[in-house]
This record gives sequence, structure tokens and C-alpha cells, in this order.
Amino acid sequence: MQGCTALGRELRGVADVVGVACGTGGTTAGLAAGLGPGQRVVGFPVLRGGFLGEEIRALQHTAFGAPAGDWTLDDRFHCGGYARTTPALEAFAADFEDRHRLPVERLYVAKMLHGLTTLAAEGAFPPGTTVAAVITGQPESVR
Repeated sequence: MQGCTALGRELRGVADVVGVACGTGGTTAGLAAGLGPGQRVVGFPVLRGGFLGEEIRALQHTAFGAPAGDWTLDDRFHCGGYARTTPALEAFAADFEDRHRLPVERLYVAKMLHGLTTLAAEGAFPPGTTVAAVITGQPESVR
């Protein structure tokens, strides 16, 4: 988490909203702690169950002594849980790859990008909002 606070500090003044996929919640906890006022993290859990918010609060309490930063979770994009995908996610990822010529890892990255894209389409970000997507890792073989 401490390393992720440094990443949050690097993103100060760069983005209003930072999206990240969540496994254990450590990246979200640290990123939120490092961001500045007016910035927030939107985490996209890859596990179902709705328990991750409590985990992030506990991680922040252990690392920082209290909750830190502005963060939320959107549980709609886990596609049934870890290592699961859906036809809709596969279609989104394939389209993203075709349009941007970038491979998209399905278990974490595609879920986060799909979430950010959906939120943008829903109007969750006011005009002029700068959104950054944090890619926490990309294996050589993305499919």
C-alpha cells in the first residue's frame, strides 16, 4: 500500500478520477491515500460478494491509522467472480483491442475499463472530468 500512495501522489493534478481493478483492495487503499483533495478512486472488484469495502477500510486503518482519501467501489463488473468473464466483457475487450491496438487482460483490466466506459456513458463524470485508468499488470498472454 505504501508504494501505491506514491503512485497516488504522482497522479495529483493529473486526473480527477482514477479507476483501478481490485483484488485484495491494497492498491485502492494506497492510491486513495496518496491522491490530493478533489481526486477520487473508483475501484472495480473482480471478486463478487460485496466484502471489499470493509477490507479496504481495515487496510487503511492498519497502514494509516484511519480512513484515507476518497474512494468508492462499483461491484457491477466482476462478471460472476474471479477468473470469470461474460460474452459482454469479451465483446467489450475485443472491441477495445481492435480500436486501440492494445491487448487487454480479461481478469482485471478489461473489467475496470468496461466499468469506466460504462460509468462515462451513464454520465457519472461531469464534462471536463479527467479520468485515468491504472493498469496494475499485464501478463504476456492476455487471453
